[in-house]
Amino acid sequence: MTLVSLPSPIFYPGIIGALAGNPSISTLATVSSAGQYASYIFAAKESMTISHVGFRAGTATGSPTIEVRIETVDATGLPSGTLWATNTNGTTGTITSNSDVLQALTASASITKGQVFCVMIKWASGTSQVIQQLGSITSPSVNSLPYAVLNTGTPTKSSPTSMALIALGSSSTVFYQVPGTFPISAVAGGGFNNTNSAKRGLRFVPPMNCRAIGIRFWVSNTAGDYNAVLFDDAGNELSGSSTAYDGDQNSGSVAGMTNAYFDNAVTLTAGTAYRAAIEPTSATNTQMSLFTLPSSNYFTATPAGSNAVYASFATATWTDSTTQLPFLDVIIDQVDNGSGSGGGAGAFFGA
Repeated sequence: MTLVSLPSPIFYPGIIGALAGNPSISTLATVSSAGQYASYIFAAKESMTISHVGFRAGTATGSPTIEVRIETVDATGLPSGTLWATNTNGTTGTITSNSDVLQALTASASITKGQVFCVMIKWASGTSQVIQQLGSITSPSVNSLPYAVLNTGTPTKSSPTSMALIALGSSSTVFYQVPGTFPISAVAGGGFNNTNSAKRGLRFVPPMNCRAIGIRFWVSNTAGDYNAVLFDDAGNELSGSSTAYDGDQNSGSVAGMTNAYFDNAVTLTAGTAYRAAIEPTSATNTQMSLFTLPSSNYFTATPAGSNAVYASFATATWTDSTTQLPFLDVIIDQVDNGSGSGGGAGAFFGA
């Protein structure tokens, strides 16, 4: 293996994107009459055959139903009103408040890499339906495409200040990784301390040989001391990576992302499982917040699929989640140049 230094570090797998504030599920739009919709315009990063569309529904009143549509985009950048192909739409049954909706299309939409297309969530019946978004988080450096178009009177474009709670599936159980989307059902803070030798973080399998130098994670304004550590899959510390941090040595006034660097860099092997974790060293809480997916099937829509999941430790046992991801990425400063025999292939940083 031959590792080469990157001009600047990257963050694997790209779970927490670009955070402007504490992530939360919020209202994108409320649709309540004929013609009203919330939609997103995407450029396809890969060829897709979309048979299912998922979205997050907020407050539902009057037994609403929603029509989901895949449309073309007109020359002004708005939904054209024309389906991508015949019957690339479907209408839900009655929606309940605060639910994850997955709707099959009558006919699949075949989209070629690079094509621009619209995913529309449109009022069909009932009193009103709130369509939700993931606030305060966007794909890194994306502020023009993808974008949202909302119509609760006049179709209006908006730059993405949030991630779309949208899932595009090739079936009801397999989903595409679409930049600008993150199909989750809940966001939760996670204060914890050193009770039962607790550790929380990410179990991950890198797709290529690389070198890890630290952890980027989301912390609140709590001030608990902690270690940032990299373990093998069995829970053994690697290369003296554990670094002690004083929880008071942060801004303390607002929550935000923290870069915690290891005492020693660790070389990682493609296809091997590791655990990057925060380990509290006092009874004062530190933070590990979590995203929850509607089901384990939705890992296929996340940056690294099932190769990156939330992991927690208590007393003597690691537990790997089947539905959750932590607000945590591994900081990578070197990658395999491909000249050795061990370089793996595949996507490296999600969003």
